[in-house]
Amino acid sequence: MGGFLGEDQIRRIKEAVDLVDVMADYTTLQRAGSQFKALCPFHQERTPSCVIYPDDQQYHCFSCGEHGDVISLISQKENLSFVDTMELLARRAGIELVYEQRARGNEQLRRSQRQALLELMDRAVSFYERYLWERDEGAEARAYLAQRGLGEEVCRAFRLGFAPSGDRLVAVAKRQGYQAHQLLEADLAVERYGRLADRFRERLLFPICDRFGQPLAFSGRLLPAAERAAKEAGRGVGKYVNSTDTPLYHKGSVVFNLHRARTSCRQAGAVIVMEGPTDVMAAAQAGCHHCVAVLGTAMTPRHAQHLRSIAGGGRIILLFDGDRAGRDNSLKAVSTMLAEGIASHAAMLPEGADPAELLAAGTSEALTRFESIIAGARPDMQHLLTSLAPRPLELDARQGLAVADRLLAIIQPISDLDLRQGLVQEIADYLGHDPLRLANRLKQRPPRRTRRGDDNNTEATPQLPIDLQIDTVLRLLALHPQLRAPAFDDWGCEPSLFPHPWHEVATWMLVNPNADIKTLAISELAMSHPGMRQTIQGWLVDHAVAARLAEQHSDDNPAKALRTAIDALLERESIRQARHDRQLLRQHAGDDPEAAALFKQALEKRKARNANLDDE
Repeated sequence: MGGFLGEDQIRRIKEAVDLVDVMADYTTLQRAGSQFKALCPFHQERTPSCVIYPDDQQYHCFSCGEHGDVISLISQKENLSFVDTMELLARRAGIELVYEQRARGNEQLRRSQRQALLELMDRAVSFYERYLWERDEGAEARAYLAQRGLGEEVCRAFRLGFAPSGDRLVAVAKRQGYQAHQLLEADLAVERYGRLADRFRERLLFPICDRFGQPLAFSGRLLPAAERAAKEAGRGVGKYVNSTDTPLYHKGSVVFNLHRARTSCRQAGAVIVMEGPTDVMAAAQAGCHHCVAVLGTAMTPRHAQHLRSIAGGGRIILLFDGDRAGRDNSLKAVSTMLAEGIASHAAMLPEGADPAELLAAGTSEALTRFESIIAGARPDMQHLLTSLAPRPLELDARQGLAVADRLLAIIQPISDLDLRQGLVQEIADYLGHDPLRLANRLKQRPPRRTRRGDDNNTEATPQLPIDLQIDTVLRLLALHPQLRAPAFDDWGCEPSLFPHPWHEVATWMLVNPNADIKTLAISELAMSHPGMRQTIQGWLVDHAVAARLAEQHSDDNPAKALRTAIDALLERESIRQARHDRQLLRQHAGDDPEAAALFKQALEKRKARNANLDDE
């Protein structure tokens, strides 16, 4: 084929990866006979409307219409291209992909560049690991970890490392054949005074991985001695420095420890969101493996979606420090979760308490205290209400409305009307307001605008516009490959009958007369047009659903239906062409009688040809 990956490799990966297992990473599944049902991972809902068909390895949401297979699921949920999706699934299945030489040059180059960056990041993690555990330069970092109560076993499990002074990573990477632009793109190096220098120096490094354990970035912690020296010298140096956004890493969408915590979260029925990597590690060392962290940025809608998927229907508990900054962060995080329609609980540590120190103590008393703090987590709206208005009866009318407006702004984006109505009632009860007045106040608020590139913009990819006749012809051709030969050879169907880009689909089916619709849905053509892919998958799922409901084939006589649709399309094209000819005739009749006569002859020939087609 002319695509980037061979069909045999795509088929092999799809056979090796079970859609049910992958879907369970994003939502909780409930068995329903031979199928599964679940809350749709693509939109907010309270009643399961997404059905997973294990036999067909397909899913369909009867509420929002999302449908597809394991490839489309990963592609949309992880916001990956087709090739990146196949790479991810191949890693999951333990399959090594081999790319065909006939792939497009720019795609081959882009793919190889990304793979090189991934390999570079993994080598950087190994480089820093050696300096932490095998070199004298790592002694201070090892002592710091021991002081924090973090043992070598948990530190090695999280692949901690140490960045030495100087530019040693740059030197090693260059010797291994990496270029300066690759080190800069991965944010492993920066340009200082016209030369390339290590991005991280004299810091304890925590690798940040994707949901499948691939290192993408680092969070670097300055050691206490260096921190004190910087303060004494009057230099403003951040305690933590995180990688900036790169082609591999986007801080607004990556959750620390997500790949390790996934299974434990489902077993525990909860996920605990902490503030730093040492907190998560101390929890893991204490046997609490269902903890993650958001690093280097405030909670984003993308984070919220990841947390909902990993919680699997369990509780999401946001744990914050008890100081002013912790309280402010808790309000922002809970508000983000709530605006996404995702329930969460907020737990606050006593002021001055540190979860890492508390858990690293390793005593039963410390663990009991930690568990008590988690058990005391308050539901999201209760946390917002008691934080913004701890004494609601002491508020005057203006203050009460100000608090109410702030809360209404938080819940305004929620699409579930029942949930939104319930929250309005909760706000009204707490503040002593009339719920109808608050509901009217909410309706009168101007709609929130979503900026281009905003994380809140989670709308599904729309289908490409397609009219009914064209949709009918292409759908039947896609579903019934045996009809392509008579359609193209005998019934007058031609790719030129279809507008852009649908003529490309017709051409694909003409060139691939025996390929089924599933092959079309995962072809490079479909993957290059997300809206087209949505439409093609819609044909497949709608056909399967109709067949199940009727317990028979969804098209009684597909050949007759296709012939009728093609005839209608040809007639429409004939009328369109005749109108075009008449327009040209009018334009030329006044200036050039000879040209007008030629146009009349062409029109008569076309009419005769169409009449012959009608007689066949």
